[in-house]
Amino acid sequence: MYPLPEKLEEEKARGNFDNAKNIIKYYLSLDLPEKLKKRLEYEMEILELIQKDYGISERKAINIAIKKIKNFSKEEFFIYKQNGMIDYKVINGKVKYFNRFFQNLMFLDKNIKERALEKDKKSEEVNQLIMETIRRISSGITKRYGVIAGIRMTMKKEGKYDVWLPFPVENGQSRNVKLLKVSHQNYYISENMDHRTINIKGEGKIFYVEFYYEINEIYNSGNDFPKKENYLSEKLPHVQFSPFIKDLAKSIVGDEKDPVEMSKKIYNWIISHVRYTYVPEYILFQNISQYTATSLRGDCGMQALLFITLCRSLGIPAKWQSGWFVTPIQVSPHDWAQVYFEGKGWIPVDPSFGNELKNKNRGSFYFGSLDAFRMIANEDFQAEFIPKKKYIRSDPVDNQRGEVDSEEGNIYFDKRRQQIYVKKFMELQ
Repeated sequence: MYPLPEKLEEEKARGNFDNAKNIIKYYLSLDLPEKLKKRLEYEMEILELIQKDYGISERKAINIAIKKIKNFSKEEFFIYKQNGMIDYKVINGKVKYFNRFFQNLMFLDKNIKERALEKDKKSEEVNQLIMETIRRISSGITKRYGVIAGIRMTMKKEGKYDVWLPFPVENGQSRNVKLLKVSHQNYYISENMDHRTINIKGEGKIFYVEFYYEINEIYNSGNDFPKKENYLSEKLPHVQFSPFIKDLAKSIVGDEKDPVEMSKKIYNWIISHVRYTYVPEYILFQNISQYTATSLRGDCGMQALLFITLCRSLGIPAKWQSGWFVTPIQVSPHDWAQVYFEGKGWIPVDPSFGNELKNKNRGSFYFGSLDAFRMIANEDFQAEFIPKKKYIRSDPVDNQRGEVDSEEGNIYFDKRRQQIYVKKFMELQ
Protein backbone atom coordinates (compact mmCIF):
# COMPACT_ATOMS: atom_id res chain seq x y z
CA MET A 1 0.00 0.00 0.00
CA TYR A 2 2.73 2.48 0.93
CA PRO A 3 5.30 3.59 -1.67
CA LEU A 4 8.88 4.33 -0.69
CA PRO A 5 10.28 7.87 -0.57
CA GLU A 6 11.57 8.90 -4.00
CA LYS A 7 15.17 9.49 -2.85
CA LEU A 8 15.23 6.02 -1.32
CA GLU A 9 14.00 4.47 -4.59
CA GLU A 10 16.69 6.39 -6.51
CA GLU A 11 19.54 5.25 -4.26
CA LYS A 12 18.29 1.64 -4.35
CA ALA A 13 18.09 1.72 -8.16
CA ARG A 14 21.65 3.09 -8.36
CA GLY A 15 22.85 0.28 -6.11
CA ASN A 16 23.81 2.65 -3.32
CA PHE A 17 22.45 0.39 -0.62
CA ASP A 18 24.39 2.02 2.23
CA ASN A 19 22.91 5.40 1.29
CA ALA A 20 19.48 3.82 1.02
CA LYS A 21 19.80 2.39 4.54
CA ASN A 22 20.79 5.81 5.91
CA ILE A 23 17.71 7.36 4.27
CA ILE A 24 15.54 4.67 5.90
CA LYS A 25 17.10 5.39 9.30
CA TYR A 26 16.39 9.10 8.85
CA TYR A 27 12.74 8.56 7.99
CA LEU A 28 12.31 6.10 10.85
CA SER A 29 13.42 8.91 13.20
CA LEU A 30 10.40 10.97 12.11
CA ASP A 31 6.78 10.77 13.25
CA LEU A 32 5.37 8.42 10.59
CA PRO A 33 2.12 6.56 9.97
CA GLU A 34 2.53 3.07 11.43
CA LYS A 35 2.16 1.30 8.08
CA LEU A 36 4.76 3.50 6.37
CA LYS A 37 7.12 2.76 9.27
CA LYS A 38 6.58 -0.98 8.78
CA ARG A 39 7.13 -0.59 5.03
CA LEU A 40 10.49 1.11 5.65
CA GLU A 41 11.54 -1.53 8.18
CA TYR A 42 10.59 -4.19 5.62
CA GLU A 43 12.71 -2.44 2.98
CA MET A 44 15.71 -2.46 5.31
CA GLU A 45 15.45 -6.26 5.44
CA ILE A 46 15.00 -6.51 1.68
CA LEU A 47 18.21 -4.55 1.03
CA GLU A 48 20.07 -7.13 3.12
CA LEU A 49 18.39 -10.09 1.39
CA ILE A 50 19.16 -8.84 -2.13
CA GLN A 51 22.84 -9.14 -1.32
CA LYS A 52 22.40 -12.79 -0.40
CA ASP A 53 20.93 -13.65 -3.84
CA TYR A 54 23.53 -11.57 -5.66
CA GLY A 55 26.68 -12.89 -4.05
CA ILE A 56 29.08 -13.70 -6.91
CA SER A 57 31.89 -11.35 -7.91
CA GLU A 58 32.60 -10.64 -11.56
CA ARG A 59 35.88 -12.54 -11.56
CA LYS A 60 34.24 -15.59 -10.02
CA ALA A 61 31.27 -15.43 -12.43
CA ILE A 62 33.59 -15.37 -15.47
CA ASN A 63 35.61 -18.28 -14.09
CA ILE A 64 32.43 -20.32 -13.50
CA ALA A 65 31.30 -19.79 -17.10
CA ILE A 66 34.73 -20.61 -18.57
CA LYS A 67 35.02 -23.73 -16.41
CA LYS A 68 31.54 -25.08 -17.27
CA ILE A 69 31.12 -24.13 -20.95
CA LYS A 70 33.22 -25.53 -23.79
CA ASN A 71 35.42 -22.92 -25.52
CA PHE A 72 33.83 -20.07 -23.59
CA SER A 73 35.65 -16.71 -23.45
CA LYS A 74 35.65 -13.62 -21.28
CA GLU A 75 34.52 -11.58 -24.29
CA GLU A 76 31.54 -13.89 -24.77
CA PHE A 77 30.60 -13.42 -21.12
CA PHE A 78 30.32 -9.65 -21.54
CA ILE A 79 28.25 -10.00 -24.71
CA TYR A 80 25.69 -12.08 -22.78
CA LYS A 81 25.83 -9.56 -19.96
CA GLN A 82 25.16 -6.64 -22.34
CA ASN A 83 22.24 -8.54 -23.90
CA GLY A 84 20.60 -8.92 -20.48
CA MET A 85 21.01 -12.70 -20.39
CA ILE A 86 23.30 -12.63 -17.35
CA ASP A 87 21.62 -11.15 -14.28
CA TYR A 88 23.66 -8.79 -12.10
CA LYS A 89 23.39 -5.75 -9.86
CA VAL A 90 25.80 -3.01 -8.88
CA ILE A 91 25.75 -2.92 -5.08
CA ASN A 92 27.76 -0.24 -3.27
CA GLY A 93 30.00 0.19 -6.30
CA LYS A 94 30.69 -3.52 -6.85
CA VAL A 95 29.24 -5.68 -9.64
CA LYS A 96 27.51 -8.72 -8.12
CA TYR A 97 25.98 -11.57 -10.12
CA PHE A 98 22.89 -13.63 -9.40
CA ASN A 99 23.91 -16.87 -7.67
CA ARG A 100 22.23 -19.02 -10.35
CA PHE A 101 23.19 -16.97 -13.40
CA PHE A 102 24.88 -19.94 -15.06
CA GLN A 103 21.79 -22.19 -14.91
CA ASN A 104 19.71 -19.34 -16.32
CA LEU A 105 22.13 -18.82 -19.17
CA MET A 106 21.56 -22.46 -20.16
CA PHE A 107 17.77 -21.94 -19.99
CA LEU A 108 17.96 -18.83 -22.17
CA ASP A 109 20.44 -20.02 -24.81
CA LYS A 110 20.16 -23.52 -26.27
CA ASN A 111 23.69 -23.19 -27.68
CA ILE A 112 25.13 -22.72 -24.19
CA LYS A 113 23.22 -25.75 -22.91
CA GLU A 114 24.67 -27.88 -25.71
CA ARG A 115 28.19 -26.63 -24.92
CA ALA A 116 27.90 -27.36 -21.18
CA LEU A 117 30.74 -29.67 -20.13
CA GLU A 118 28.60 -31.45 -17.50
CA LYS A 119 25.28 -32.93 -18.61
CA ASP A 120 22.39 -33.17 -16.16
CA LYS A 121 21.66 -36.88 -16.60
CA LYS A 122 19.12 -36.96 -13.78
CA SER A 123 17.01 -34.22 -15.40
CA GLU A 124 17.12 -36.08 -18.72
CA GLU A 125 15.93 -39.23 -16.93
CA VAL A 126 13.09 -37.32 -15.25
CA ASN A 127 12.04 -35.74 -18.55
CA GLN A 128 11.88 -39.18 -20.16
CA LEU A 129 9.69 -40.40 -17.28
CA ILE A 130 7.37 -37.40 -17.74
CA MET A 131 7.00 -38.02 -21.48
CA GLU A 132 6.25 -41.72 -20.97
CA THR A 133 3.64 -40.80 -18.34
CA ILE A 134 2.02 -38.18 -20.61
CA ARG A 135 1.73 -40.71 -23.45
CA ARG A 136 0.09 -43.29 -21.17
CA ILE A 137 -2.35 -40.84 -19.55
CA SER A 138 -3.23 -39.36 -22.95
CA SER A 139 -4.20 -42.86 -24.11
CA GLY A 140 -6.79 -42.93 -21.32
CA ILE A 141 -4.89 -45.03 -18.76
CA THR A 142 -4.60 -43.28 -15.38
CA LYS A 143 -3.08 -44.63 -12.19
CA ARG A 144 -3.05 -43.96 -8.44
CA TYR A 145 0.05 -43.99 -6.26
CA GLY A 146 1.02 -44.19 -2.62
CA VAL A 147 3.96 -42.00 -1.67
CA ILE A 148 6.20 -41.81 1.39
CA ALA A 149 8.10 -38.52 1.47
CA GLY A 150 9.37 -35.95 3.92
CA ILE A 151 11.39 -32.87 4.70
CA ARG A 152 14.32 -32.51 7.08
CA MET A 153 15.45 -29.08 8.25
CA THR A 154 18.84 -28.52 9.90
CA MET A 155 19.63 -25.25 11.67
CA LYS A 156 23.12 -23.79 11.81
CA LYS A 157 23.10 -23.84 15.59
CA GLU A 158 21.25 -25.43 18.51
CA GLY A 159 18.36 -23.42 19.85
CA LYS A 160 14.68 -23.14 20.64
CA TYR A 161 12.63 -22.95 17.43
CA ASP A 162 9.09 -22.68 16.16
CA VAL A 163 8.98 -24.52 12.80
CA TRP A 164 6.32 -24.79 10.08
CA LEU A 165 6.87 -27.59 7.55
CA PRO A 166 4.66 -28.29 4.50
CA PHE A 167 2.17 -31.14 4.93
CA PRO A 168 -0.06 -32.80 2.25
CA VAL A 169 -3.58 -31.48 1.74
CA GLU A 170 -6.75 -33.57 1.48
CA ASN A 171 -8.51 -32.41 -1.69
CA GLY A 172 -9.73 -35.42 -3.66
CA GLN A 173 -6.63 -35.82 -5.79
CA SER A 174 -4.47 -36.00 -2.66
CA ARG A 175 -5.99 -38.18 0.07
CA ASN A 176 -5.45 -40.75 2.83
CA VAL A 177 -2.72 -38.58 4.34
CA LYS A 178 -0.92 -40.11 7.33
CA LEU A 179 1.80 -38.78 9.60
CA LEU A 180 4.60 -41.35 9.87
CA LYS A 181 7.42 -39.62 11.75
CA VAL A 182 8.02 -36.27 13.42
CA SER A 183 11.13 -34.98 15.17
CA HIS A 184 9.45 -33.53 18.29
CA GLN A 185 6.44 -34.47 20.40
CA ASN A 186 5.05 -30.93 20.49
CA TYR A 187 3.41 -30.54 17.06
CA TYR A 188 0.16 -29.40 15.46
CA ILE A 189 -1.18 -30.34 11.99
CA SER A 190 -3.28 -27.58 10.46
CA GLU A 191 -6.59 -28.38 8.80
CA ASN A 192 -6.31 -25.19 6.74
CA MET A 193 -5.64 -26.34 3.16
CA ASP A 194 -4.60 -22.88 1.90
CA HIS A 195 -1.18 -23.44 3.49
CA ARG A 196 -1.28 -26.84 5.19
CA THR A 197 1.55 -27.19 7.66
CA ILE A 198 2.77 -29.19 10.60
CA ASN A 199 3.93 -26.78 13.29
CA ILE A 200 6.73 -28.18 15.47
CA LYS A 201 7.96 -26.45 18.63
CA GLY A 202 11.08 -27.54 20.42
CA GLU A 203 14.82 -27.36 20.99
CA GLY A 204 17.68 -28.72 18.91
CA LYS A 205 19.15 -28.35 15.42
CA ILE A 206 17.15 -30.91 13.42
CA PHE A 207 13.42 -30.79 12.72
CA TYR A 208 11.68 -33.20 10.35
CA VAL A 209 8.42 -34.75 9.26
CA GLU A 210 7.72 -37.85 7.18
CA PHE A 211 4.28 -38.70 5.79
CA TYR A 212 2.27 -40.95 3.50
CA TYR A 213 -0.30 -39.80 0.96
CA GLU A 214 -2.14 -41.18 -2.04
CA ILE A 215 -2.49 -39.26 -5.29
CA ASN A 216 -4.12 -39.94 -8.64
CA GLU A 217 -3.41 -38.79 -12.18
CA ILE A 218 -5.90 -36.46 -13.90
CA TYR A 219 -6.91 -36.68 -17.55
CA ASN A 220 -9.16 -33.94 -18.93
CA SER A 221 -11.17 -33.65 -15.73
CA GLY A 222 -11.55 -31.41 -12.71
CA ASN A 223 -12.36 -31.61 -9.01
CA ASP A 224 -15.06 -30.02 -6.88
CA PHE A 225 -12.84 -28.08 -4.45
CA PRO A 226 -14.99 -25.17 -3.15
CA LYS A 227 -15.14 -22.08 -5.38
CA LYS A 228 -14.47 -19.03 -3.21
CA GLU A 229 -15.18 -15.42 -4.13
CA ASN A 230 -11.53 -14.47 -3.65
CA TYR A 231 -10.58 -16.71 -6.58
CA LEU A 232 -11.93 -13.91 -8.80
CA SER A 233 -10.42 -10.97 -6.96
CA GLU A 234 -7.15 -9.08 -6.80
CA LYS A 235 -4.70 -10.18 -4.13
CA LEU A 236 -2.07 -7.53 -3.58
CA PRO A 237 0.72 -7.14 -4.32
CA HIS A 238 1.14 -9.88 -6.91
CA VAL A 239 -2.36 -10.15 -8.38
CA GLN A 240 -3.28 -6.63 -9.49
CA PHE A 241 -5.68 -5.71 -12.28
CA SER A 242 -3.56 -2.82 -13.52
CA PRO A 243 -4.33 -1.14 -16.87
CA PHE A 244 -1.33 -3.03 -18.28
CA ILE A 245 -2.58 -6.44 -17.09
CA LYS A 246 -6.14 -5.83 -18.30
CA ASP A 247 -4.93 -4.66 -21.69
CA LEU A 248 -2.55 -7.60 -22.05
CA ALA A 249 -5.31 -10.07 -21.17
CA LYS A 250 -7.69 -8.52 -23.71
CA SER A 251 -5.02 -8.50 -26.41
CA ILE A 252 -4.38 -12.21 -25.83
CA VAL A 253 -8.01 -13.40 -25.90
CA GLY A 254 -9.24 -11.00 -28.61
CA ASP A 255 -12.95 -11.38 -29.35
CA GLU A 256 -13.20 -14.79 -27.66
CA LYS A 257 -16.06 -14.99 -25.13
CA ASP A 258 -15.97 -18.63 -24.05
CA PRO A 259 -14.11 -18.92 -20.68
CA VAL A 260 -12.50 -22.24 -21.62
CA GLU A 261 -11.06 -20.87 -24.86
CA MET A 262 -10.07 -17.57 -23.21
CA SER A 263 -8.08 -19.31 -20.48
CA LYS A 264 -6.55 -21.67 -23.04
CA LYS A 265 -5.37 -18.68 -25.08
CA ILE A 266 -3.78 -17.18 -21.96
CA TYR A 267 -2.06 -20.48 -21.20
CA ASN A 268 -0.80 -20.82 -24.79
CA TRP A 269 0.54 -17.26 -24.72
CA ILE A 270 2.49 -17.91 -21.53
CA ILE A 271 4.00 -21.22 -22.65
CA SER A 272 5.09 -19.71 -25.98
CA HIS A 273 6.39 -16.36 -24.70
CA VAL A 274 7.74 -16.77 -21.15
CA ARG A 275 11.10 -18.48 -20.72
CA TYR A 276 11.70 -20.54 -17.59
CA THR A 277 14.47 -19.13 -15.37
CA TYR A 278 15.48 -19.32 -11.75
CA VAL A 279 14.79 -16.10 -9.85
CA PRO A 280 15.75 -14.42 -6.58
CA GLU A 281 13.54 -15.17 -3.58
CA TYR A 282 9.92 -14.04 -3.96
CA ILE A 283 10.25 -11.71 -0.98
CA LEU A 284 12.32 -9.38 -3.19
CA PHE A 285 9.58 -8.82 -5.81
CA GLN A 286 6.98 -6.06 -5.55
CA ASN A 287 4.64 -7.49 -8.23
CA ILE A 288 5.44 -10.98 -9.51
CA SER A 289 2.83 -11.22 -12.27
CA GLN A 290 3.87 -7.85 -13.71
CA TYR A 291 7.54 -8.82 -13.56
CA THR A 292 6.83 -12.06 -15.46
CA ALA A 293 4.69 -10.36 -18.10
CA THR A 294 7.23 -7.60 -18.79
CA SER A 295 10.49 -9.56 -18.55
CA LEU A 296 9.03 -12.67 -20.26
CA ARG A 297 11.00 -14.75 -17.76
CA GLY A 298 10.17 -16.50 -14.52
CA ASP A 299 10.01 -19.76 -12.64
CA CYS A 300 7.02 -22.09 -12.17
CA GLY A 301 5.31 -19.97 -9.51
CA MET A 302 5.72 -16.78 -11.49
CA GLN A 303 4.17 -18.33 -14.57
CA ALA A 304 1.30 -19.69 -12.46
CA LEU A 305 0.70 -16.28 -10.86
CA LEU A 306 0.66 -14.59 -14.26
CA PHE A 307 -1.90 -17.11 -15.52
CA ILE A 308 -4.06 -16.57 -12.41
CA THR A 309 -3.84 -12.77 -12.71
CA LEU A 310 -4.73 -12.64 -16.40
CA CYS A 311 -7.67 -15.05 -15.94
CA ARG A 312 -9.10 -13.24 -12.92
CA SER A 313 -8.81 -9.87 -14.68
CA LEU A 314 -11.24 -11.27 -17.30
CA GLY A 315 -13.67 -12.66 -14.71
CA ILE A 316 -12.46 -16.28 -14.91
CA PRO A 317 -11.93 -17.96 -11.49
CA ALA A 318 -8.34 -19.15 -11.12
CA LYS A 319 -6.37 -20.40 -8.13
CA TRP A 320 -2.99 -21.58 -6.95
CA GLN A 321 -1.58 -25.00 -6.07
CA SER A 322 1.93 -25.80 -4.95
CA GLY A 323 4.13 -28.16 -3.01
CA TRP A 324 6.69 -30.53 -4.47
CA PHE A 325 7.35 -32.26 -7.77
CA VAL A 326 7.89 -35.84 -6.55
CA THR A 327 9.12 -38.70 -8.74
CA PRO A 328 10.94 -41.92 -7.81
CA ILE A 329 14.07 -40.20 -9.18
CA GLN A 330 13.99 -36.64 -7.91
CA VAL A 331 12.10 -34.23 -5.64
CA SER A 332 11.96 -30.44 -5.95
CA PRO A 333 9.63 -27.54 -5.08
CA HIS A 334 6.96 -26.78 -7.68
CA ASP A 335 3.97 -24.46 -8.28
CA TRP A 336 1.10 -24.58 -10.78
CA ALA A 337 -2.48 -23.28 -11.18
CA GLN A 338 -6.11 -24.28 -11.60
CA VAL A 339 -8.96 -22.66 -13.51
CA TYR A 340 -12.68 -23.13 -12.81
CA PHE A 341 -15.32 -23.93 -15.44
CA GLU A 342 -18.99 -24.45 -14.67
CA GLY A 343 -19.88 -28.12 -14.95
CA LYS A 344 -16.23 -29.21 -14.95
CA GLY A 345 -14.88 -27.91 -11.66
CA TRP A 346 -11.25 -26.98 -11.11
CA ILE A 347 -9.06 -27.90 -14.11
CA PRO A 348 -5.27 -28.23 -13.58
CA VAL A 349 -3.01 -25.85 -15.51
CA ASP A 350 0.79 -26.07 -15.31
CA PRO A 351 2.36 -23.43 -17.59
CA SER A 352 6.01 -24.10 -16.74
CA PHE A 353 5.65 -27.85 -17.37
CA GLY A 354 3.68 -27.24 -20.55
CA ASN A 355 6.19 -24.73 -21.88
CA GLU A 356 6.59 -25.58 -25.55
CA LEU A 357 10.23 -24.54 -25.47
CA LYS A 358 10.80 -27.79 -23.57
CA ASN A 359 8.68 -30.07 -25.74
CA LYS A 360 5.66 -29.12 -27.86
CA ASN A 361 3.88 -32.38 -26.95
CA ARG A 362 3.68 -31.23 -23.34
CA GLY A 363 1.76 -28.03 -24.09
CA SER A 364 -1.66 -29.53 -24.74
CA PHE A 365 -1.39 -32.06 -21.89
CA TYR A 366 -0.75 -29.62 -19.03
CA PHE A 367 -3.93 -27.67 -19.73
CA GLY A 368 -6.62 -29.91 -18.25
CA SER A 369 -4.51 -32.92 -17.26
CA LEU A 370 -1.93 -33.57 -14.56
CA ASP A 371 0.58 -36.24 -13.64
CA ALA A 372 0.67 -37.64 -10.10
CA PHE A 373 4.24 -36.46 -9.48
CA ARG A 374 2.98 -33.99 -6.89
CA MET A 375 2.87 -33.44 -3.15
CA ILE A 376 0.21 -30.75 -2.81
CA ALA A 377 0.67 -28.64 0.33
CA ASN A 378 -0.93 -25.34 -0.67
CA GLU A 379 -4.30 -24.48 -2.22
CA ASP A 380 -3.58 -20.73 -2.18
CA PHE A 381 -0.71 -18.25 -1.92
CA GLN A 382 -0.05 -15.55 0.72
CA ALA A 383 -2.18 -17.44 3.23
CA GLU A 384 -1.84 -17.30 7.01
CA PHE A 385 -0.21 -20.12 8.91
CA ILE A 386 -2.07 -21.84 11.74
CA PRO A 387 -0.78 -21.11 14.34
CA LYS A 388 0.25 -17.69 13.06
CA LYS A 389 3.93 -16.94 12.52
CA LYS A 390 5.25 -14.18 14.78
CA TYR A 391 7.94 -12.75 12.49
CA ILE A 392 8.19 -11.98 8.77
CA ARG A 393 8.31 -15.06 6.54
CA SER A 394 11.32 -15.94 4.40
CA ASP A 395 8.84 -16.59 1.58
CA PRO A 396 5.66 -14.54 2.09
CA VAL A 397 4.05 -15.99 -1.07
CA ASP A 398 4.52 -19.77 -0.93
CA ASN A 399 5.45 -22.55 1.50
CA GLN A 400 7.54 -25.40 0.08
CA ARG A 401 10.73 -25.33 2.17
CA GLY A 402 9.25 -24.44 5.54
CA GLU A 403 9.51 -21.44 7.84
CA VAL A 404 11.22 -20.90 11.20
CA ASP A 405 11.00 -18.47 14.11
CA SER A 406 13.56 -18.27 16.88
CA GLU A 407 13.25 -16.18 20.01
CA GLU A 408 15.15 -13.41 18.18
CA GLY A 409 13.27 -13.41 14.87
CA ASN A 410 12.82 -15.14 11.51
CA ILE A 411 15.44 -17.69 10.43
CA TYR A 412 16.16 -17.00 6.76
CA PHE A 413 17.10 -19.67 4.19
CA ASP A 414 20.85 -19.03 4.49
CA LYS A 415 20.79 -19.93 8.20
CA ARG A 416 19.29 -23.38 7.70
CA ARG A 417 19.39 -26.29 5.29
CA GLN A 418 16.33 -28.09 3.88
CA GLN A 419 16.31 -31.57 2.40
CA ILE A 420 13.12 -32.85 0.77
CA TYR A 421 13.08 -36.52 -0.16
CA VAL A 422 10.98 -39.44 -1.36
CA LYS A 423 11.32 -42.92 0.17
CA LYS A 424 8.66 -44.84 -1.74
CA PHE A 425 6.59 -44.18 -4.85
CA MET A 426 4.23 -47.14 -5.17
CA GLU A 427 1.60 -47.89 -7.81
CA LEU A 428 -1.71 -48.82 -6.17
CA GLN A 429 -4.49 -51.04 -7.47
